[in-house]
Parts: sequence; structure tokens; C-alpha cells
Amino acid sequence: MKSVLSILKVFCTLLVVSVGVKFFERLYRIVHYAVYGGGKTKIFKLIIPENWSDEYYYFLSLIVLVLMGYVMFLLVEFRKVIFNFSKDSVFTKENSNRLRKVGKGLIIYGIIVLCFTTVLGLIIEGGSTLSSSSDPAYSSGYISGYTVGTSISKVLPIFVVALFVQFISFIVGKGNVLQEENDLTI
Repeated sequence: MKSVLSILKVFCTLLVVSVGVKFFERLYRIVHYAVYGGGKTKIFKLIIPENWSDEYYYFLSLIVLVLMGYVMFLLVEFRKVIFNFSKDSVFTKENSNRLRKVGKGLIIYGIIVLCFTTVLGLIIEGGSTLSSSSDPAYSSGYISGYTVGTSISKVLPIFVVALFVQFISFIVGKGNVLQEENDLTI
């Protein structure tokens, strides 16, 4: 069990470092675009049209940076739980609360990403397709369904992980109650 927890500690640390590197990479690209110009980077895996003003691009980029910082915070919280597990401090109220916070945070993150991805996808894809299509009613329905379906498929794994973390939080909380009852009976 100790080797599994050691691997998990390394994995969590690498995740935090990876998100941190991606954060600074994105920040560098935004600053580089602001100073030197060039091409805009993808936002929520969508290409921002060149005819949009830079203010929209900077606003959406700021939102992405805030969300990346939020994910890094959630990963650090999860990392603290893993380090507590490796110290044989498993069934504690602190671990349960942290896991619950991470689970709820992932759900909030997933909802925000779903909203932005759907709305931006409808604006970007719907606007470009409708202007060049001969049958706008068919195109708008198809594009709307495709965009919503694609957005949901992108965030579905986040929701599954969030529910799994919530379930683990419930188990750790119940384990804490049982451990306290056991300590009182001895």
C-alpha cells in the first residue's frame, strides 16, 4: 500500500506541476500576443475568429487563466489528502472535508466549462455556418445539437471524477465516524 501511495503522491505532484506549466505557458502566449501580435490561441479548444476584438480574446483568456488557477488549487487540496493518507491519517474529518471540497469544486468547474464551451461554440460555429448555408433552419438545429453534444462529451469525464471524489469523501466521512465510535468503546 505504501508503494501505491508513493506513486500517487508523485502523480499528484506531477499534475500540479503540469497545470502550473500550462498556466504560465498560456500566460506567456497571451502576453506575447499583446506585445507582438500574431495568431490567437484556442480558448476552450475553440478557435476565436479573427474579426472579434482583442477585448473578447483577453477576457476569455483571463477566464481560462482563472479556471486553470482554480484547478491547480483543487489539485493541491487533493495532494494534501494523499499526503495525509501516506501518514496513516486516512479517516479524518479534514480529509473528508477536503475531498468534498474537491468534488464540489470539480462540479463547479465542469459547469463553468460546459457553459462557456456551449455558448462560445454556438456563437462561433453557428454564426459562421448560418451565414454560408442555404437552409438556415436545418443548419441551426444541427449546429446547436452538435455543439451541445460536443460540449457535454468534453466535460463528462470531469463530472464522473467529481462524483467519484464525492463518493470517496462519503466513505472517508463514514470511516471517521466508525473510527471515533471504535475509539470511544475501547
